[in-house]
Amino acid sequence: MKIKRNEPFRYTFKEPITGEFHLVKDGRRTPAGLMHIHNISPSGIAITTPLKLPLQKTTTIIVEFSLIANTEPLKIEGQLLHEKWIGTERLYGLHLHTTKQDRDTIVQAVKHIAKNER
Repeated sequence: MKIKRNEPFRYTFKEPITGEFHLVKDGRRTPAGLMHIHNISPSGIAITTPLKLPLQKTTTIIVEFSLIANTEPLKIEGQLLHEKWIGTERLYGLHLHTTKQDRDTIVQAVKHIAKNER
């Protein structure tokens, strides 16, 4: 995996990773929705879901996922940035509000996955 220092780091999975999300608006939280993560960076992800999600700045999304099986899931808040149709599902780009620990966990997990995909 070649990395250019002046470009953001983003890793695309060979097989999407399954996770869940909740939307939060005005203090109310929706039931869990199913998502598939297609790519990830330390501060963003691209997901698909069959659900139509609101692209409003007042709506927060909470994503919960494990990049490596049998590890503690990450639970991170974020904002929906854009939407695009992909077949029968919608592809959403999310900006994640990650801590340094979250970013480090994501980078270490991606390194582990990339090493094992060789």
